[in-house]
Amino acid sequence: MTPSFVFQSDATDRSESLYRPKPSDVFKRRCLSKTDKKHPEIAELMGISAKHFSRFINGHVRVSIEFARKLESVTNISAGAWLHYQMQYDLYETADDVLPKRSMFG
Repeated sequence: MTPSFVFQSDATDRSESLYRPKPSDVFKRRCLSKTDKKHPEIAELMGISAKHFSRFINGHVRVSIEFARKLESVTNISAGAWLHYQMQYDLYETADDVLPKRSMFG
């Protein structure tokens, strides 16, 4: 028997294939564009190496919880927001890998 809560909300039709930027693109647009600090200075403020920061800026580093906290400390954008950007990008990247929808309730 299908639980009643399954039918209480409308299905959303927002496509996961809509482009979602990498967190590094968000960082460049919302943060780097508004400061005149150089990359090594920002890396030092975050407590990471310049190389690791460069890899993030170039889209080669995923945002982990620890990294999100470091971004939060220098950007005043919450760690939760950085993790959300990463999750949305991951969903976008894997949208073509989704299995067909099948209900487990019926």
